[in-house]
Amino acid sequence: MSYEKFAYYYDSLMEPSFYDDYLNFILEHVRFNRVFEIGCGTGEMAIRLARLDKLVYATDLSDDMLEVARMKAMEADVTLFLKKVDMTDFEISEEVDLVLCLCDSLNYVRRKEDVLKVFKNVYHSLKRHAYFIFDVHSLYMINHVYDGYFEKQDEDDFYFEWSVKKTGYGQIEHHVIIQDKIENEEVDEYHIEQTYSTSEYIELLKIAGFNRIQCYSDFKDYDEEGHRVIFVVRKDAS
Repeated sequence: MSYEKFAYYYDSLMEPSFYDDYLNFILEHVRFNRVFEIGCGTGEMAIRLARLDKLVYATDLSDDMLEVARMKAMEADVTLFLKKVDMTDFEISEEVDLVLCLCDSLNYVRRKEDVLKVFKNVYHSLKRHAYFIFDVHSLYMINHVYDGYFEKQDEDDFYFEWSVKKTGYGQIEHHVIIQDKIENEEVDEYHIEQTYSTSEYIELLKIAGFNRIQCYSDFKDYDEEGHRVIFVVRKDAS
């Protein structure tokens, strides 16, 4: 499911420092010039990369997310090659040095057979010795942090409510309500995410052709009780 009106409020609910930490993590692990991002959202990471003179192809399934990314790129005076893309069904004409899928975007691909399609698409998009970096929610996050999670803010200009419940193995449903008191607009959206065990993702990566696979948790060494599993994967085959 793609974001709709929520796309226009997404950045106000995210910490910019998270993207800065992620950028540092990427630069520590990979050297690259040409990058293809799937699930780019509002373009926060893509813009940071473009500022470093990287050639950035930024894609998403949501028209609204892409529109926000377009407006932000104009304000930042950087060039992004933006396109609507379904990560389960894409191919690119020229191989890249790096493919990114960040901020649990892959968790919106709910079926394992479709996750495998994503991995195969990425494999064929990469140059030899190029990298794929992506992250997912850990099962620990789903089972012990998100299940029953509730948060709300009531400010002068907006009201925000976010509730999460576990709906199956590795699956959660988010319910987001935003009332914009200035613009007199309301967002009321449901989003479902699905995650799998680290070993299941590794198995799918190997089926797709990847063999060099490293796992991290929250930008640190891998921990089964970490909240976000980050995979750094290299393509070795020709």
